[in-house]
Amino acid sequence: MMTAQSPLGPRGPHVRMRPFDEADREMFHGRNRETREVAEAWKSNRLVILHGSAGVGKTSLLCAGVVPLLREEGVHVLPVAHAAHRSSFPVAALPEHDPFRLAVLAAWHTRASPARVSELPMGTWLRRHPRIDRFGDALPILAAIDDAGMLLRRSERHEGHRQDFLAELAKAIREVPDLHLLLVVRDGMLPEAMDVADELGQATPAIYSLDPLTPGVAREIVQAFSHLPTGVPEKITAGALVDELRTARLGSYVQRTSTVHPVLLQLVHRHLGPQLSDDVGIPTENLRSEVDAALRDHCAQSLSMIAADHSFPAGDLFAWFRSVFGGPQGRAGVSAEACEDVPSAVIEAVQDAHLIRARTRDGSLYYEVLHPRLAEPITQLGDHAVPIRRPGPVVRLSQAHRALADGNAELARRHAEAAIRACGEGDLRTKANAASFLGDIAYERGDADAAVRHYRDAAAIFEAVPDNAAVGWLLTGIGRILLARDSGQAVQQLRAAAGRLPHELSVQAALGRALLESGRTHAARAVFEDVLGRDSNNREALRAKRAMSGIA
Repeated sequence: MMTAQSPLGPRGPHVRMRPFDEADREMFHGRNRETREVAEAWKSNRLVILHGSAGVGKTSLLCAGVVPLLREEGVHVLPVAHAAHRSSFPVAALPEHDPFRLAVLAAWHTRASPARVSELPMGTWLRRHPRIDRFGDALPILAAIDDAGMLLRRSERHEGHRQDFLAELAKAIREVPDLHLLLVVRDGMLPEAMDVADELGQATPAIYSLDPLTPGVAREIVQAFSHLPTGVPEKITAGALVDELRTARLGSYVQRTSTVHPVLLQLVHRHLGPQLSDDVGIPTENLRSEVDAALRDHCAQSLSMIAADHSFPAGDLFAWFRSVFGGPQGRAGVSAEACEDVPSAVIEAVQDAHLIRARTRDGSLYYEVLHPRLAEPITQLGDHAVPIRRPGPVVRLSQAHRALADGNAELARRHAEAAIRACGEGDLRTKANAASFLGDIAYERGDADAAVRHYRDAAAIFEAVPDNAAVGWLLTGIGRILLARDSGQAVQQLRAAAGRLPHELSVQAALGRALLESGRTHAARAVFEDVLGRDSNNREALRAKRAMSGIA
């Protein structure tokens, strides 16, 4: 049904502006037809591309609609992977770090540690976890990657990893004939998705376009809202609210659109919820101004936050957005070339905030206002930033993850530090995850001292949680960083990690390397032989053994 801005929050009609997930299925309304159609397409095709505008509800449809339906039917569906997801696992603990591979395979194979996931080919993993039907035949494996645009566009920081991941995915599709893959992308990324489909050997994938809500479906959803009164003529009805969200005004021009965008329905109901109780209500004549206020507040909040996050002058951003998207051209579409004065990261953030959407026409990229109903509130925007209402620490950490995935390490650092400051006594795990993530940022930019410091901070917090395994992996990350700087300290850290994670061969292999670096050749050889005795294909141990072949 709906997509939104924050990944977590209490359960409710909108799950607090985050996408619905499997646990929210009972609250997911209005997409029965689309759920059935996508499920059938996924079962019947090796590759499906699900696309739609920002905020139209692609993630919610997949997670709260399609996946639960298929599970009920006994279909073998892997957990949905999110390409922008960032594991709390410290990346320095990995012998090999491919962020795309880690995000996808760690989601598909939740029982395996990220270190183990990083070592085996994708096709091997998929073949190792078959599900057999009652006739003894292997069931198709349905796997999905949400937010797949991350995999489709060039990555300044990880382009080699991106290309390697796509090549491995193509190989898995060839090697595992039962694999059915679904990619979720925004409309503006559809051409890139088709190019990748060709690379994956699926030149004619099934394509499904998810559109905004019809008025009838929108009314059905509104009627499911707990705050909406019924049978009170002097108060607004579901039909009145839906009709107002379909009415686009620009000066004397008035038009009733054929659809309602889920994000607008969500925003307005969240804003009006307290007034939609039986005790208060909203007079029908005030509905237009109340809806304008809700949408205007969302625009002002979003633009103010984007300006602050990207160090872009708020006045310039407000003026640009109002002039470009508040008039007729905002509905018709503005070419990407006409927006070159605004950094691409800012435009992407405006799209992430569900203010605009990207479309491709005749091979060129255009941006247009998300829905015509936004035009009137946009023209009412002022010239200055408004006080920002920042989300809680969990959401702020999610924003940090997204910023790093988008290549903005500095913004990611600021969000993560803010998440730590926002943590209360009951937020120890979030605080520890944020500290570990700061270690990842430092490690990826080559600041070993800062990485070790942040990982140690995170380990101390995880001790208090308590989470023994998390501490063990952080010690592994510290030990691997110290391999090239202080082999004696590396041995100490990795011995401690091995004590907490005795069955993790990647920790043992790292300990063997540390022993070798510190001159303890016989001890190192014994460790490597033990690792290879348990897994003869362990790449790190095999490489180390080959390197030792010339050592007496």
